[in-house]
Amino acid sequence: MKYRYKARAQGGKIESGIMEGTTVQSVVEQIRKKGMLPISIDKVEEKKAAGKQAKDTGSSKGLIHKMKLIGTVPLKDKAVFFRQLSTMIKAGVNIGSSLNILSDQTKNLKLSDAISQVKKKVDSGNALSAAMKLHSLFPPMSISIIQAGEEGGTLDGSLERVADFLERQDALHKKIVSAITYPAVVMAFSMFVLYLLITVVMPKFATVFNNLNIELPAVTKFMFNFGIWMADNWILFISSVIAIVVSLSAIARWKVTKPYMDRVKLKLPIFGDLIFKADMARSTRTLASLTHSGIPILQALDMTSRISGNSVFENAFKSMELAARKGAGLGDTARNIKIFPPMVAHMLRVGEETGQVDEMLNKVADWFELELDEKIKRLTSILEPVLIVFVGGVVAIVALAIFSPIVTAIQEML
Repeated sequence: MKYRYKARAQGGKIESGIMEGTTVQSVVEQIRKKGMLPISIDKVEEKKAAGKQAKDTGSSKGLIHKMKLIGTVPLKDKAVFFRQLSTMIKAGVNIGSSLNILSDQTKNLKLSDAISQVKKKVDSGNALSAAMKLHSLFPPMSISIIQAGEEGGTLDGSLERVADFLERQDALHKKIVSAITYPAVVMAFSMFVLYLLITVVMPKFATVFNNLNIELPAVTKFMFNFGIWMADNWILFISSVIAIVVSLSAIARWKVTKPYMDRVKLKLPIFGDLIFKADMARSTRTLASLTHSGIPILQALDMTSRISGNSVFENAFKSMELAARKGAGLGDTARNIKIFPPMVAHMLRVGEETGQVDEMLNKVADWFELELDEKIKRLTSILEPVLIVFVGGVVAIVALAIFSPIVTAIQEML
């Protein structure tokens, strides 16, 4: 791969040229070995004589490109982008060149397109934070940290902190998904097996029982009637389930009902505690990252409340902000807010006394993430036998409904 570079040689002379390398970092190392300081590095686009092919496939490629722009960008991809951007800037590559290279190298087309738009704004004279602010793909918290880094002359460090934060959020998200996936898959499989038993197996026995003219138990009658109904109305049943799920999701997001639904989520049996620990870890980690970047505590609290995602935590951090504006300490305020455990209030008070609020908040986030890990492990170990018993119970009920009339018929024949 070829790169066009500009570098400052000893004595201040600017030199330029084309150099081959596997990555940008390898080119930077080659330039430095020559005793020069890299100013800009741009990937050389290879021009191919493929005009006819481009015309034939242009429309289809354009459609595919637009389809790939739909959807979300994983947190992992964003973290990789910020990490690589930090590395390049630390290596001496300017922001414009770094963005250009990352736009070409990024496989996620939606993120690549966003980086390209940011580069255009940067080339027009905008600061990196201002350019990112114009694109919804980059979260406000990340932009604030980057802006603080620009003002303090520590942009590479700020980008690295954003990458660290996003990687932790991605890991936290995966923990929650892993806790929910196993029981969800087992439940879905058991429902599928139950559906086959009721709609395929049991109707065949129904014909036999009708020919025998025997009185069927209540369980068997219910199973037969339900199986017939399901076989005739399975589309209606699935549509109803989907409608209920979509309705609950909409209610959970509607601003009128969201506060109530957020409180309900935290009180759910088993999963409520998981949600609480995950939200607490995420919120305290966010506040720690913002304060560590030098963002004023009032602004950091306001931003944490707005991006918390749960109205209970949003109100809690908003209350802390209002109290802080009046001069109250974070630890004393947290002690009077029900959602915060005493440990959080104590750690905040210690952080204020030692001038290490960000470090104490990170310790709080670490503790909740550790608790979340342990909770998920315990939950998985408990749910496994419970789900096995549940599936076994469902199969046993169906078997009882089928074999009970058979036993009755055999007894009558004897």
